Amino acid sequence: MPTYEYECLDCKKNFSVILSISEHEKTKVSCPKCKGKKVKQSISTFTTKTSRKS
Repeated sequence: MPTYEYECLDCKKNFSVILSISEHEKTKVSCPKCKGKKVKQSISTFTTKTSRKS
């Protein structure tokens, strides 16, 4: 499942949330520290694992 990065606009805390794509579309994310609803999604990096075929 994807990991989404957010920043709380109230307390300035950065946090990550693991959600499926369908949950991400439906869910309102809140800050785990101050429970604020003013959050902004941050741009994050991603990695993939591939196997090399011989």
